[in-house]
Formats: sequence, C-alpha cells, structure tokens
Amino acid sequence: MCARFTLAVPDFAALVAMLEASFKSSADGRPPGRALGADPRAAALYRPRYNIAPSTVHPVLRAEDGGRALAPALWGFTGRFGGGGAGTSLLANARAESARTKPTFRGAFAARRCVVPADGFYEWTGPKGARRPTWFHPASGGLLRMAGLYQPAKDPETGQVDLRFLILTTAASPDVAPVHDRMPVLLEPGDVDLWLGEGGGEDLERVEALLRPAPPGTLAARAVSTRVNSVGHDDPALLEEVAAQAAAPENAASKAAALRTAAPKAAAPKAGGTLPLFDLDAGAGPAVPSGRTSRR
Repeated sequence: MCARFTLAVPDFAALVAMLEASFKSSADGRPPGRALGADPRAAALYRPRYNIAPSTVHPVLRAEDGGRALAPALWGFTGRFGGGGAGTSLLANARAESARTKPTFRGAFAARRCVVPADGFYEWTGPKGARRPTWFHPASGGLLRMAGLYQPAKDPETGQVDLRFLILTTAASPDVAPVHDRMPVLLEPGDVDLWLGEGGGEDLERVEALLRPAPPGTLAARAVSTRVNSVGHDDPALLEEVAAQAAAPENAASKAAALRTAAPKAAAPKAGGTLPLFDLDAGAGPAVPSGRTSRR
C-alpha cells in the first residue's frame, strides 16, 4: 500500500453517524447503530481530507471502557525498525501475515487493535519517475474500515501521552492487483466486534483470520491527477477522474521540448518502490526513510 488515503466526510458528526449506522447486530445481542464515544480532540481536529499521509493526525476507532470511541492518533509507529544501528524511522504499514508474531507488533496485535476509517486510498502505477495515481474507493459508496494497530507515545517535550497508529496490509484483491500487489486490510462491519476484542477478541487465531484481501467487486478504481503526488495538495479536485491520456507521463520528445522552453523547475521527487511519502520541495515535513512502506 502506498501511504496515502482519504476521508472526505464533510464533518465529524456525519462521520460518527456513518460509523454507527454501518455496524450490524453482534453475537452479544447489542442493537445495530450503537452510540460511539469520542474524544473531544478528535472532533476539534477533524476536517475532510483528500491526501492523508504519514505523520497526519487522524481519528481511529478503538475499544474503550466497555464501548467504542474515536480518538485522535498520529499515523506512523516510530522506532528502530531497520536493525544494524539504524536510526529512528517512521513505519506507516505492517504486513498482516506477520503482525501477530513479529516482536515489533505482537503486543499491539494482542491488545491494541483499532479501525481506521477512510473512504478511499491511493496506489501508483507506471515507470519510476512517472508514476500515475489511482484512487480506490467503495464500489457501493460509504466508508472503508481499515484494520490498524495503535500504541501510546509520550511527547518528550510535554510529557503528554498520545496515540500512534499504523495500517495492516495484505495481498491485493483482484480489484487492486492490476496496480499494486498489496492493499490495506478492509474489515466488514460484522468483523469489527472481533477485531476490537469486544466478543471473544482474545482468540487471536480468529482475529488473524480476518486479515484477508477484500472480496472482488468491493472497490472501484479511478485514475486521478498527479497533483496527489505532493501532500501539499489537499482539496476535492484530487478525486476528479482524469482521462487516461492526461494521467499518462509525457513522452520523451514532449518532455525535452518542455525543458528547452520552460523555466527551471524543482527536482522531481526521488522514485522508489512507491511514490515518496512527502514532497520535500513543498515543505511538507521529513521524509520517511526509503523502503519502509514500499511493499508492505
């Protein structure tokens, strides 16, 4: 999964209502549409987003005091993930196949699972240096419930304990496979009880069985503008469909002609396994170390 997704629900109250309405009756007999709690900070920080990247604060749904609540969390676990003396880095995704057993994620998988609400995510295709974005979204509309893990994190300056989250990925479904070989794990509404540990969530084998590709036909795909490539762009126009020829990279001749006549431009972002997470020329913030999320 490329580390970008969307949540364009117009306001926080609408998001809460959509989540509540999506939940079905569970084995314990609780009715559908049960009320969700919410950290006031989640409501205060919320706004529609069209280009969410790591290090963004985003609401996540977790089990809390016998119920469910939305809490603000920063996207990305931090730590020394590379070994061999590597410095601290940011990890946006984790492979579902090893999350239950890998030491980095084992504790969170057992006790700190969350749902990351979204209404779409981006993947890129094409040659290095000229990747084209595709927006995947629910074919029937509504929300996606991405499976995530969270952990507490203390701010070294203020001492305040906040949350960080990451997204679990699995093999691509037939909807996504033409563009990328990985995708986020998408939970069905009826899976949420088990995933959050509300109805026998201590059975980790059953929990792990939820981590599978989405059924064919779950997602629709739309070619969108390469403006998505920079996190400095975050507006509704990013989701507008573009014609295939507009999405395609320039050919060598037209590119050479443009270079002869146009003013000098900033260097293009470095190409890697996926599009870089940040456009540094746009002043978006520090880049995630290369390779951390390219095929997770």
